[in-house]
Amino acid sequence: MSLKTKRKPNISLEKEESEDLFLSPPKKTKKSQSKKEDDELKDDSLFGELINKAGYILKKGDQPNLLKCDQAVFQRDLRWSVRSHSLYRMPEIAEKFVKGLEDHVEDEIRLKWALLYTQTVPDCVSARGGQQDSLIRLCLNIEELQPCLIKLLTEKLLEIAYDDENSNRVDYPCLILANLKWLDRVVDSDTLTAKIVDLLEGSPVKVQQEVIGFVSSIVDDANHPKIAEVLCTLYDTTPELTPAILDALGHLTLAPDSLDNVRHSVLKSLQAARPEQLPVVVKFLLHNTPQSMAYQVVSDMREKINLPGDGAGTKNSPKKGNKGRDNSSEDDAAYEILLFTNIKRAAFIYKFLTNAWLKAVQDVDDVHSVRTFDFLLLLVLYVAAPSRRRPIESILRNKIRLGLFSDPMLEKAVTNHSIVLKEYFQSVKKMASLLLRSPEPVVSQAGASLYRYCFIHLDGCQKQEIVLTLLKHLGDNTVVRIAALSLLCSLAHNHTTEMSKFTIFLKGSLDMVDELSMIEVKKLLDVVSRLAFSDSSHAALQDELAIMVRKQLSHSDIKYKLIGVLNAVQAVKNMVETEDSQGSLETTGSRDLESSSTLKEAENLLHLVLSSTAKSPTASALFMDEMASIILKEGMNSKFEEWVCEKMTDDFQETFVLDAADTPETSDLLPIESIWNLDDVSEERGIVMNLAPMIIKAEATRHEAGGNESKLVSLAPQFRLLRMLESRLHDGDLGNIDALLGCPVYLPAETTFDKFTSLCQAEQHASLSCLFYTINWFRELINAFVTQKDPEIKSKVYQRLQQAIKLENRLAQCLPACPSYSPPLAVFDLDKSAPLPVVAVPAVKKGKKAKKAPAKKGKKAKAKENDGETQLGSQANSQPTTQPTSQSTQLGDLGDKESDDKEASSVADMSSCRPFLRELHLDVFGLLFRKLALDTEIEGQGQLTLPEAEFLLKDLNMKLSHVFEAGSKRISTLGNAGDKNIGHSHLDLFTPAEIAQRAHRFLKPVCVHLEAISEFFQSLIADNDGIMDAPGMFSERTKPLIKVYSLLFTTLSVFLSWPGLQQEENGSILTVVLKTIGKKLEGEAVSGMEKEELVSVVFRYISNFHASIVSISTAVVLVQALVALTVLPHDGDLKEKLVEVLEQLLKREWYSTGGERERGTVYNHHVFSLLQIYLKESSNPLALVDTICSEALEEFMAATGKDPRSETYPTLNKGTLGMYYRSLLLYLVSGTKKALAAQGSASAANREECLNVWSTAIRVFCTLVGTLKKYDTRNLLGPCLKYSRTFLEIFLRNAMPLLDSCLRIHNQEVVSLLKNLQTSTRLLQHVCTHSKVSQDTSLTRYVPPMKKSLEMLVYRVKAMLAMNKCSSAFWMGNLKNRDLHGEELLSQSAREEEEEESERGEGEGEEEEDEEVEDDQSDVELDEEEDSRSSCKGEPEEERTDYSVSF
Repeated sequence: MSLKTKRKPNISLEKEESEDLFLSPPKKTKKSQSKKEDDELKDDSLFGELINKAGYILKKGDQPNLLKCDQAVFQRDLRWSVRSHSLYRMPEIAEKFVKGLEDHVEDEIRLKWALLYTQTVPDCVSARGGQQDSLIRLCLNIEELQPCLIKLLTEKLLEIAYDDENSNRVDYPCLILANLKWLDRVVDSDTLTAKIVDLLEGSPVKVQQEVIGFVSSIVDDANHPKIAEVLCTLYDTTPELTPAILDALGHLTLAPDSLDNVRHSVLKSLQAARPEQLPVVVKFLLHNTPQSMAYQVVSDMREKINLPGDGAGTKNSPKKGNKGRDNSSEDDAAYEILLFTNIKRAAFIYKFLTNAWLKAVQDVDDVHSVRTFDFLLLLVLYVAAPSRRRPIESILRNKIRLGLFSDPMLEKAVTNHSIVLKEYFQSVKKMASLLLRSPEPVVSQAGASLYRYCFIHLDGCQKQEIVLTLLKHLGDNTVVRIAALSLLCSLAHNHTTEMSKFTIFLKGSLDMVDELSMIEVKKLLDVVSRLAFSDSSHAALQDELAIMVRKQLSHSDIKYKLIGVLNAVQAVKNMVETEDSQGSLETTGSRDLESSSTLKEAENLLHLVLSSTAKSPTASALFMDEMASIILKEGMNSKFEEWVCEKMTDDFQETFVLDAADTPETSDLLPIESIWNLDDVSEERGIVMNLAPMIIKAEATRHEAGGNESKLVSLAPQFRLLRMLESRLHDGDLGNIDALLGCPVYLPAETTFDKFTSLCQAEQHASLSCLFYTINWFRELINAFVTQKDPEIKSKVYQRLQQAIKLENRLAQCLPACPSYSPPLAVFDLDKSAPLPVVAVPAVKKGKKAKKAPAKKGKKAKAKENDGETQLGSQANSQPTTQPTSQSTQLGDLGDKESDDKEASSVADMSSCRPFLRELHLDVFGLLFRKLALDTEIEGQGQLTLPEAEFLLKDLNMKLSHVFEAGSKRISTLGNAGDKNIGHSHLDLFTPAEIAQRAHRFLKPVCVHLEAISEFFQSLIADNDGIMDAPGMFSERTKPLIKVYSLLFTTLSVFLSWPGLQQEENGSILTVVLKTIGKKLEGEAVSGMEKEELVSVVFRYISNFHASIVSISTAVVLVQALVALTVLPHDGDLKEKLVEVLEQLLKREWYSTGGERERGTVYNHHVFSLLQIYLKESSNPLALVDTICSEALEEFMAATGKDPRSETYPTLNKGTLGMYYRSLLLYLVSGTKKALAAQGSASAANREECLNVWSTAIRVFCTLVGTLKKYDTRNLLGPCLKYSRTFLEIFLRNAMPLLDSCLRIHNQEVVSLLKNLQTSTRLLQHVCTHSKVSQDTSLTRYVPPMKKSLEMLVYRVKAMLAMNKCSSAFWMGNLKNRDLHGEELLSQSAREEEEEESERGEGEGEEEEDEEVEDDQSDVELDEEEDSRSSCKGEPEEERTDYSVSF
């Protein structure tokens, strides 16, 4: 009553006619009641009668139907009405009901509201809500009506599917399918499934997509496999349905077999998937792969995924007007992001997928199989799996080391997939930073390349982050700083406009110059100067740099003065470089620099440098060297070069040149004379270099605190700058200064050096300084004039080379006599805060003390060895004392020193004099084109003598090694990275590719000289009937030939081993190199050959020399050259040919240069190198190891005498036994793995083959371990413990599962194999005991893991017997402690007497070892005395097998 009184009495008609579902209904009036009755649809069919009776009201028009009660009540009443109808019974009533419904839904509006929700009448308070299920769904949940209704709906759906007029109206298929999903009960699931299949097979694609989307919620689990088959068929035939199908398959409940079939079908078509399909396909595969199959599935995915970006070119960008292509590219990028996002999410959810992905990437070992997807995948996993970052970093480094992640591949990844790198840019930064910090140059270079490509191809914000990250690297060690600054330098020069935006960041780094080395300062100043002078907007920075230069040049500290010089040089370079284009347009020949304000500034700056360094020759020399390098590499403004050339010419003449008629300053210290004259001019008309008077004058005060340096320090740098300018201004012609080449030099008289040891210290110092300056002067003359074409000049250059070599030999002899002398520097960009370089001279041997030196290790021991070494300052030697070539060359040099002790002990090591000698340029090695004189007595006659060839080849190999091996040598982060660059400043101006382009022409004379020497030795061997140690084979005549022969092979080896030859961008260089060498064998036929064929030809050419090699050090270098060729793409099986060559070399007897059998540490290492390559390159290392053990090792063990050796392999002797032993054990392990991998999985078909592999491996293992019975030296015990444990672990992991399955069928073979292994494991136990008793820490560290492996073997054998129901055949006890000779240890004997009754038998793990035959108590024994008890008691009588008879 109260509610009615609260309603508003007056309500408009519009309010009454409206219906609000969320408000209380308005007061009914007679008019409104009549209106509603008119809206109701009257249906006189059985359908209408039954639903109306149950409370359902059908409405007219486009409005929802009504329900008077809750839907559960409606269904109950309708179900009752259907079941208890007075006129009709099932199934007739159901058919009539559905017929009435069918007639009702013929109208589209009625169909729509039959499928949509039902509205609850306003006055119903018992319903569950304002909206309830649709009429169709309410009827579907009536079991009696469901089958007929499903038939009606599916037919209606097909009818609507092909009705084109319905395309823009209500989505009836979706409404029908929505009513079919999640029914309370499905009466006939098979029929429903069949109807759904009909829909899937007979509908248009659009309807198929709708059906597929609902299929998992319509069909019950029992019929999911059938649906999966249909979906797989559609997947193969209708690509448009791929996303919908895979999404549906992911929601189906399938048996493992069915899921495997689906997964196989999806994987098969993955390669043809379109970009928009890839994310869905990958998501399905990753989320439906069990852990056991993860590796196989992801491996297939890795091979078949074709990233959208890989189809686009790296250089061809879409045209501006091609909007369709732009949109397509954007879509592809979006699909790539979605793809990797799905991979990342799957890795988050399923941890085992990360390991599977990493293993799949790690197993790629072919450069042609590597894909950009691998690199991008590592980036994604780096984010998705933080706990696996270390393995990811390790895989990345390994791929770079192997050349799989090359620079072109990284560039392709960044260029084609920049959107992915932007998404994971933080991972990119971390990886690039990690790689750049690596001590391995090849890895560090990859990090720099990654930074570079990201800067080039990514957006501005990423560019800024890259620059800031590189600047942060300035806080790392020296190696990383140089790498970061070199990269900044490259970016500043090649991408100046982009880098100019970040000048402000680089400007701030100038505050760090005090903490950087000279090399680093030069690079940093180059970057800043380049950017400052690239744009007029940086005028303020230019002014700051000018002020900084003035302050630094006026500083009293030489360090800051040198920095000022570098700053000024870089400023001048960039100032005149920017004006070069303007100057080139001017037609006037005026030399007035006032026409250009920038050139005038450069002139003023140059005047400032010259005046500021006038009293500091070191700073002046650095300035001239840097200016010469810039002119050589980049060039400057031609007008500026003319002005500098004139200035340098006048200054050089005034300072260093005298007329021959003038009288030089005399000295009371040393007699002076004019020598080394090559010109035929009178004394009145010629000129003389005034060296000795200036040197003697300055030498007295050179080392004093306030002493003045001699201007001669800048002699070589100034001449280098002068000749660079002359060559550039006159197109290479040096006619204006050619008088300097042949003019004499004022030097101490020749008699001075004959009595050098009797001179006083001041005289010795002055004489040595004269030698250094003269050598450097001759070196610069050779560098300058070696390119001239005039025959007379060529002859003079060759004479100067002979004189330089003669002076260096004299210097090497004189230096040891004056250990207190410090030479004048010839390299001026050294870091002043670093230890000064030293010259290594022989130490004075004092009795037995010299023998103790090798026992010490490290730098301290080396410092004590070099008590008599010449040095600058008191710092330890930081320079290498041997030529930095390949390992084999170093060993070869050591071998030569061993054979020439007397010679080596009397001269200094000139390879440590690099900081004090001027660098020879690459053009000098054109002298190698002269014919080689094999007779050491021949001098002159225009031929290249052996000493000159040795001198040139040593220097060439040092340079090539510095450039080409830089990427393969690990750099110590604790050492000084600049040390390796000392003496190579000219070489470092060029990239390795540029050096290779300039140096490959020298391979032609190298091959000519190789053939000449080979022919000489072949004829010598033939004259001696093949006897290698015949008289005359190793004489004073052949010693220099052997050295030159080895150096020639080193040149080939270093060149061919350059990793850059494998890169695509250097393909033309590789072709030229191969043709140059191959032409010596095939002639002009090489011009039509492909690279693969050329490699085979070059391999055959070089391998032909092995028969004429008489030194094992030369053989090692030859083999290294052949190994380098096998890495390149080739035809045929070069590795097998290499193995044949190595076998012949190992089966030869080698002799020293003295004609005696080779021996010693160096020889042992050479043999080890050859043997390692021999076993590594073989296709079947296990077979080779077996052959060596059965032949060579058996012969060696049977040999008697003081020097036992093998007849088959003479290189196996008592000295090399340790090398052979370690190599054989190492490749026994890897060879067994390789042989098993070749056999595949141990299936029933190949069990015998796998057993044969293990039989061979166990036989070899027993032979090697048995060697310790006779030879138990420490260098054998260590490798035995180290590699035996690895072998046992492989046996446990791979062999024992095989033996489990083979024991019944091949019981004799299995038992024999275990018994053979047991004899070795006993001896291994004795080795462990010996190691602990001897307290040898180098051996005892291997004992615990070895004991563990032995114990695991025992229990694993026991488990095998238990598995085959023969456990009673196994017994185990405590093993007695014995030494290597089988003698029982006393302490153990006493204990055994007390516990004799409590212990019986013997074990095998803590256990397993007794070497004596009479004490052969097995660790795993099948007791012969208990045959009946060991015959498998648990088995039926007919299945029992007696294994005991096998023992």
